[in-house]
Amino acid sequence: MTSQLITPLIDDAETFRACIFDQAGTAWVEQEAVPTGHAPSGGFIWFDITDPSAEQLGLLQHRFKLHPLAVEDALHAHQRSKAESYPGFEFVVVHSVSRSEQGPLGVHELNLFIGETFVISVRHGHGFSTQDILNRWERVPESWRSDPSSLFYVLLDAMVDEYASFTDALEDELKAVRHQLITATHLDEHVVKHIFRLSELAYASHAVAFPLVDVLTTLLRVGPPVVSDNEIPYFRDIRDHAEHAVERLNLVQQMAERAFDIYHALEARSQAAVSKQLTQVATVFLPLTLVTGFFGQNFGYLVNHLIVSPRAFWVFCVGGELLVALITFLYVQRLGRR
Repeated sequence: MTSQLITPLIDDAETFRACIFDQAGTAWVEQEAVPTGHAPSGGFIWFDITDPSAEQLGLLQHRFKLHPLAVEDALHAHQRSKAESYPGFEFVVVHSVSRSEQGPLGVHELNLFIGETFVISVRHGHGFSTQDILNRWERVPESWRSDPSSLFYVLLDAMVDEYASFTDALEDELKAVRHQLITATHLDEHVVKHIFRLSELAYASHAVAFPLVDVLTTLLRVGPPVVSDNEIPYFRDIRDHAEHAVERLNLVQQMAERAFDIYHALEARSQAAVSKQLTQVATVFLPLTLVTGFFGQNFGYLVNHLIVSPRAFWVFCVGGELLVALITFLYVQRLGRR
């Protein structure tokens, strides 16, 4: 195997790694001897770069005749998900999502160059485990292992699988919030803030995942060396998983909206209960006000003939007020039970 050493451009083996794949297995290339030469017979080379520099991509561009537009897209993040065909290779951009505790949505971009003898993965801030990728690759059919599309399949499969665990966590959290809404004795303001945060995560992750289905559908029509006829079922399976993830994220959005509806319904019910109590109090005091106003007129017959002793005052004034209040209270209670 001929090789060209690129040691001067590599300061950290964790950001620029190379691995040789063939039917016998895999072998990481030492940092001091990372090659850009030809792949071994019956195999291919995987270059994995995290947050690349222009010099690193420039070297690979020169060796593998990568198109400058594709290299420019890979160098600068925030590209849309897409699959583009260039002479000698396919350029694919996909995204995965993650979240930290109480943090915003993290979007991780993966740029892939796939040729007949090489796979180049350019990551921007994404920390997937290379060992996990190798373990997944060991499970692909042995007859497929020498083809770079086998690693391409494994990388895409790992990206799509991340949506499943992400969606599981969102669904579980929303179910817990909805249960909290129903069982809580009083509504807390932080609950609606929590619902809003989950709703924003659901909408943002759906927007990231939705274009992935179109990219995978496009790849099914690309053909060799990216996807041969025998490999179509595997890539179709990834697309089905991506479609399922998009559908679940759409359902999560609806769950968040229903959680908002539950919160508003409970809030309206609480306000209605308070209004009902205030109305009952006002209804009790309304006839009392009328009676008090009547006895407060102080006309001659009332003060000279009816209320002429302390006993009459307690019977007619205070007793009358209490009787009216009792009758009104019982009537209001009867109406409230209907």
